[in-house]
Amino acid sequence: MQPFRLVGESLITKMMINRIKGKLILVGLTSAVVAASGASAQVADQGLSPASNTYRSYQDASLARDSGLNQPLNLLNDFYPAITVEISSHDNVRRRSDFNESDIRITASPSLGYRTNIGRHKFYAAYTGTYTFHQDLEQENAESNAVSAKLGLDLTRRWDLDLFASVGESFEERGISGGRQFNQFLNNGIDSGPERVDYLSYGADLIFGRKIGVLTGVLGYEYTETGFKSDDLFNGNDSSNRDRESESIHLDLNWRFASQTSVFGRIQQTDTDYDLARPNLDSRQTDYLVGLRFKPANALSGVASVGRTTRDFDDTTRESFDGSTYYLNLNYAIRPFSTLELSASRFVEEPGDENADFYESEFIGAAWRHGITSQVVFNSYIKAVDDDYNIDREDKFIDWGVGLDYVWRNWLTAGIYYGDIERRSNLDGIDYDDRYFGIRLSSDLRSLLEGRGKKYREPASFDYPKKTAPSQ
Repeated sequence: MQPFRLVGESLITKMMINRIKGKLILVGLTSAVVAASGASAQVADQGLSPASNTYRSYQDASLARDSGLNQPLNLLNDFYPAITVEISSHDNVRRRSDFNESDIRITASPSLGYRTNIGRHKFYAAYTGTYTFHQDLEQENAESNAVSAKLGLDLTRRWDLDLFASVGESFEERGISGGRQFNQFLNNGIDSGPERVDYLSYGADLIFGRKIGVLTGVLGYEYTETGFKSDDLFNGNDSSNRDRESESIHLDLNWRFASQTSVFGRIQQTDTDYDLARPNLDSRQTDYLVGLRFKPANALSGVASVGRTTRDFDDTTRESFDGSTYYLNLNYAIRPFSTLELSASRFVEEPGDENADFYESEFIGAAWRHGITSQVVFNSYIKAVDDDYNIDREDKFIDWGVGLDYVWRNWLTAGIYYGDIERRSNLDGIDYDDRYFGIRLSSDLRSLLEGRGKKYREPASFDYPKKTAPSQ
């Protein structure tokens, strides 16, 4: 948030509001570093994770690129270590429909980012991990590890080339949007852990006019490979049926007609090929969208986009898709220490249900963050997800939560939170409720490193020198 001016306020009141603003920024930055991405305090980051494309719509919301690694290139040259540890008690930790299993789960999420310049070129690399441990249901223990990198090549005053890649292993959390149902695990499924996911992606964006002018164009390519593996010995092949590869190419145009306001458009084509027993799901998808990115005032900013998606399957007996898509992110500072976010989106998704060809995931959510004092921050969110499959199936989620964060030190935030997730479906055997209560510690360790707060001068991009101000 930019510096603000309060006429008629006393100096003490101004100082107090500034402190609260600083605490809100610190909590948001801690979340951003832990996520190692360009988004912070987003509705989609809280509670139940929505489907992959729906989630990415919030992270992307930018011209050049869906890699989620745009913003880190604007960081200072430095290391960015962070960690969050949570201890939560769940009423139905595996989100089963037949009966509830209560358990205590410990989740540790470390991350380390590094940003530097190589001459006039920018480089960013990050590691993110998630480790879960359960007190009773130890088969649910799982971990996720990912390494991502992006190299921004400053070719000329008009041309840039961004190269990016990501590789990792993760797990599919129980009961998420589009995931495989617990009742699909056979025989030893009761003792099976979460489904494991391996992935690899890489790509490039050739960018024209990012440093000059009001018109920017991007020609991009991305390859993604995703593999699934279950430790359900009698159902392992079914999980690998979801293995797939995809290639996409896209063209973006962006016209900035004000200092922080622009319109943009995208055309993207994606080819998806399944590896094993489901080649009849091979498809070609084409996306069109136009949008507006705006910031008319310091207190208000957002991005909105509407478009259309068509998907045609190689197997003509499969049902094609032709429908509208959209996303919206709106951030409004009600007061300097109180912020509101509204989000909504609709995208077509890959199914976990082996009987479905696709499903539309519609998402709407709101979040409110309010500084009660200079050190105590209240936050809340509510989300609704509607997954409409092309078969006779519709899942609806309601997810909400509240929490209090206490900024104990400039590098350590402690918090408590409560959450509630409900899924209702017209398909038997997959409804569930999970209520949970937890505590968390989030640490942005960068402030402990020597040199924090110093001014840095980064290498110039040709004849555009830039002096970087002290970090928040």
